[in-house]
This record gives sequence, C-alpha cells and structure tokens, in this order.
Amino acid sequence: MKGPGVQLHIGRLALHGVPLAEGRRIAGAFQRELGHLLFSQSSQSQPLHSAQFAALRLPPLQRPAGERPEHTGRRLARLVALQWQAGPP
Repeated sequence: MKGPGVQLHIGRLALHGVPLAEGRRIAGAFQRELGHLLFSQSSQSQPLHSAQFAALRLPPLQRPAGERPEHTGRRLARLVALQWQAGPP
C-alpha cells in the first residue's frame, strides 16, 4: 500500500540580505525539514489540506549572529509547518 502523497510548490523563497551561498544552504535545509515535517504530519493521521494558502507570509526572519544557515532553514520550515497546521487566517 502506498503512503499518502504530499506535493508542495513554493514559487519563491525570498531571503533579503542573505548572501547567495548562505541562501542556498538555508533553502536546502528548509526544503528537507519541511518535507520531513509534512510527511510526519500525514503519517500521524493528521489531515493535510491542499490549497490552504495562496501565499504564506511570515514575519521578518531574525537570524541570531553566528547562526548556521542550516539551522535557519530548519527554523523557517517549522514556522511554515505551524502556520500550515493552524490553517488559513
């Protein structure tokens, strides 16, 4: 039996003021963590609703000095997953 499918399309991830190399590392960690979180939610019988958001807007991302890009990406993914769970405004 095949598990539930999750398809997420992110049209744009804007990281203003972040150097390109760091942005790529943040985006990679974000993608991996969000995929893991969404798969975990769907595996735990928590329904995921498609098309909940046309656009998801988060508050400005604060990066503590010295924070690794991978940690920033994982933190950002958790923020998105929390908003996804809460549903549209």
